[in-house]
Amino acid sequence: MPHSCNEAAFSLLQCMEETPCVVEEKRSVYDCLQDPYESDPCRAFRNAYTMCKHSQLNMRTRIRGVRTY
Repeated sequence: MPHSCNEAAFSLLQCMEETPCVVEEKRSVYDCLQDPYESDPCRAFRNAYTMCKHSQLNMRTRIRGVRTY
């Protein structure tokens, strides 16, 4: 279960590595994630990663599994 969000984390990392904050300003990914304006292009990836981590803590999801629509 701790590795179930690897795909979401990897896609967020790839997106953040392509932002001007990391490429041009040579700041770390962590620093750029803290700034809401710098991480704006990767908002969807960040939301997906957050929801994945939240579903690991949600007992209903842990018992029933992830919903498919």
